[in-house]
Amino acid sequence: MFVFALAAAIGIGAIGYYSGRTVALQQARGDAVSSQAKSAPNAATESARAPASNAGQNSSLAAPPTRRQLASAASNGSATAPLPAPGAPLKDTFADLKTRADAGDTAAASRLFQDLQHCAEAQRIGQFLPAMANRMLNANAGSPDAAQRADRELGMVQRGLDFAQGSAALCADVSPAQMAALVPTTLQAAQGGDEQAADCYVGANLNTWPDVINNPDWVSDYKNNALPLATAALQQGDWAMVGMLASANAGSIRNNNMLNQVTGTNIQQAYTYAKLMSLGQPSGVAASQRSTNALSTLSSQLSADQISAADAQAQQMFQQYFNGAPRQQGQVANTMRSCQGGF
Repeated sequence: MFVFALAAAIGIGAIGYYSGRTVALQQARGDAVSSQAKSAPNAATESARAPASNAGQNSSLAAPPTRRQLASAASNGSATAPLPAPGAPLKDTFADLKTRADAGDTAAASRLFQDLQHCAEAQRIGQFLPAMANRMLNANAGSPDAAQRADRELGMVQRGLDFAQGSAALCADVSPAQMAALVPTTLQAAQGGDEQAADCYVGANLNTWPDVINNPDWVSDYKNNALPLATAALQQGDWAMVGMLASANAGSIRNNNMLNQVTGTNIQQAYTYAKLMSLGQPSGVAASQRSTNALSTLSSQLSADQISAADAQAQQMFQQYFNGAPRQQGQVANTMRSCQGGF
């Protein structure tokens, strides 16, 4: 169904052409992107713009929320019957998983989300690899910079081919209608406590939602659910959601998704979340220039009293929701990377 064969043929040619080069691994994005990165909401912590939500925030201060399970269908424990074997063809398991998910089986919803997300990423890779491989073959590699860039792209092509080939059995003959179930299934899984699904849903981009033009209710669903999901994720220690909150409230056009349309732009809240990200800076890792610049830019738009209040709120959230512990290096980037190609 995907263009794996074409990508493979072109990719193999590129690999032969550059076989004498050292493949440079693409550098993983650092945690700093999270302070500017994807957009996300703030219902429970936004005192100025959502007073009704403050009661929920204040009551939650007495008892820190329990950390959600990670995105694992097996970990949920709600299934009444065993899930299909890992890697089973989605075209064969889709109907059963969808029926169970619609009936409230959160383990089935999580598994269906994961399989659909995996196939969406494989589809995206199959679409861009041929163009990338062709560009590599036709590029002028005369300069050292061009050669290094070609090496990096070759590494991306090879990893993409590996991923596509490993996805062939799972994703073969999955129909467009089945792929379109990704959006509502992600919402179901997120509401069932799947952390990765919540990150993917809140960080979604309307332009890449499959079949959204035929499902306008999805936009209303997003408006009604994105903010509560983001707030719950924040309160349960989700660093990726903090980064999305910072970006959404800052109104970052380049990185924004639909969340800014829900939260609006609030510089004090953006600073609060950016400050929270800085408090959770991984141990032994210096703050990036991007993160430092973001805090400086946001603080320049606030009064001393606003900064003081935001600092106090960030410190409170750090202790309340994250137990005052820094995140692991690369944690935010690794969390969000798996959502990039799905929707």
